[in-house]
Amino acid sequence: MCIVFIYVGSNDADSEYKLILISNRDEFYDRPSQNMSPWEEDVNIYGGRDLQTGCEGGTWLALSTYNKKIGLLLNLPGVHKDNAKSRGKVVENYVKGDIKLISFVDSMKQHFQECNEFVLVAVEFGCVIINVIPTVQTYNNGNNELKQWHDQYLGFSNSLPDQPLTKVEAGKCKLQDACNKYKKINNKDKLIEELIAVLKSEKSNLPDPQLEERRPQIFKELSSIFVKIPKARYGTRTHTIILLTKTGEMDIIEMSMKSPIDPLEPTWNNVTFSWHTQHKNSKQ
Repeated sequence: MCIVFIYVGSNDADSEYKLILISNRDEFYDRPSQNMSPWEEDVNIYGGRDLQTGCEGGTWLALSTYNKKIGLLLNLPGVHKDNAKSRGKVVENYVKGDIKLISFVDSMKQHFQECNEFVLVAVEFGCVIINVIPTVQTYNNGNNELKQWHDQYLGFSNSLPDQPLTKVEAGKCKLQDACNKYKKINNKDKLIEELIAVLKSEKSNLPDPQLEERRPQIFKELSSIFVKIPKARYGTRTHTIILLTKTGEMDIIEMSMKSPIDPLEPTWNNVTFSWHTQHKNSKQ
């Protein structure tokens, strides 16, 4: 289970931010992974790596400064196909390519239909100089739907995009409060603090009939934005924040539990990457 919230501020005249994306990665604590960093084969791509056998070194979230794309994968629980193909490379292949999402989906449609169900959240944030409004789209292979979203505040988790979980709706409200309070770059530290608080919210968001249907055994434990199930050694182990200003300054802030993970007293690794998007415009 994972969750993502997005603010598109291009049309908010009072805001100095073009895009804000915040996300939690929920995973088994013992599943091996590599934290956010530039990739050796292409330093224009930032992302973690899933080191689990059979996942092809794929990723759940990645950003390409060259192609100006962000991709994020969300699991759709409930349906397991026999001999399903790995979803590990979906995000990687999307951000590495220079084609739009619709063309990417068309080129991968056969593979996607052989994978267990997922939602791909795709953000194309474009060039700052000509003030391109970020495009937010989702594709899910459950009903083969590709959709573009135009709301200023968006949220997606482990359900069909147009059927949001209750905690997604709650988180969107929390994100809106944070973005309304801290719209200026000189309040960035306070904004980040508020965004982390959103991602760390352990408030239960019930009732949620859809979550109960999809995960009947543990729906209560999964009803909060921050998930913690110590007995199963499963929960939120990574927070990611991406900030893009209207002048092109970009920050990635990631907080990850340090392995081996003690879920009751975790140690967190914090990393930050900052640059101007117009300076990351050559393939390396």
